[in-house]
Amino acid sequence: MFLSRRQFLKVSVGTVAAVAVADKVLALTALQPVIEVGNPLGDYPDRSWERVYHDQYRYDSSFTWVCSPNDTHACRVRAFVRNGVVMRVEQNYDHQTYEDLYGNRGTFAHNPRMCLKGFTFHRRVYGPYRLKGPLMRKRLEGVDGCRFTGAIVRNQAQV
Repeated sequence: MFLSRRQFLKVSVGTVAAVAVADKVLALTALQPVIEVGNPLGDYPDRSWERVYHDQYRYDSSFTWVCSPNDTHACRVRAFVRNGVVMRVEQNYDHQTYEDLYGNRGTFAHNPRMCLKGFTFHRRVYGPYRLKGPLMRKRLEGVDGCRFTGAIVRNQAQV
């Protein structure tokens, strides 16, 4: 069956109009009256999930530091601690209030944005590859009996 463009448009518009009218008519007949509820949160059956949600951001203490992992932004960071473990960090937006040794202050216009390295920097503290002991300087015997001094070697007793 071959339809011209005009016939196709007529059939399409008619179909859309019929579906829209049928949807409105069927929707109105399926409606029920709304039961009056004074306080929906008071009538909610189980609200124990709210404690988990509210406890997610609870913290015991917080502290601030200047984060400079490998860049020169020196973002001011606030860490939130629970049970002695840093739970989360966020940028502390008070860069205009602190100053250097010479009394220079930052301006409101200079608003550094914390990078992803800074947001995940606290994970290095608790990571499996962190240093667990001090680094010690030892004298190492090199190739051909040469002595290298000042080489930093991990303390073997603590590994």
